[in-house]
Amino acid sequence: MNKTEDEETGYEGTSDEQVTEATPEPPDVQMAPKASAELLEGQGWGCLTLADGGEAYSVPLSFGYDGDSTLYFQVQTDDDSDKMAYMDATTTATFLVPEVQPPEWSSVVVRGGVERVPDEEVEAAYSAFADNAWFPTCPWTADKDPTEVEFYKMEAEELTGRTSVAGQ
Repeated sequence: MNKTEDEETGYEGTSDEQVTEATPEPPDVQMAPKASAELLEGQGWGCLTLADGGEAYSVPLSFGYDGDSTLYFQVQTDDDSDKMAYMDATTTATFLVPEVQPPEWSSVVVRGGVERVPDEEVEAAYSAFADNAWFPTCPWTADKDPTEVEFYKMEAEELTGRTSVAGQ
């Protein structure tokens, strides 16, 4: 094996090794609260992770953010679904909102309880949803009936952001 150095990356290794990344990833830093809020207001989708004991269940969801501490989700509900069983079993859920444009990335993690939106709060949910939610194409096919859709919310007990972009 011959020892080599890649002039662009400074990677030093053997000729049998493959360089997998052209530039080193910048270090990550804690995001300021304002930058975290801006990511939540601009992204519109993320991944909700629920748990039942030692089993985890994640589902990508569109969301609306009220700009303060509440995320609203439109959830397709079905009494027999895994999603609803995990939703019922979860005390504290985690919602991850990523934004990746290599080599830069940012992410916000929100932790809190998830509950059905009460009738008196539905207008607030619609308003937050209209401001920044992403509406995916409906997955129903001709051989499958649509499920019910209800609003759920997560009150942020903890909200943290990290980024590879310094100064955020």
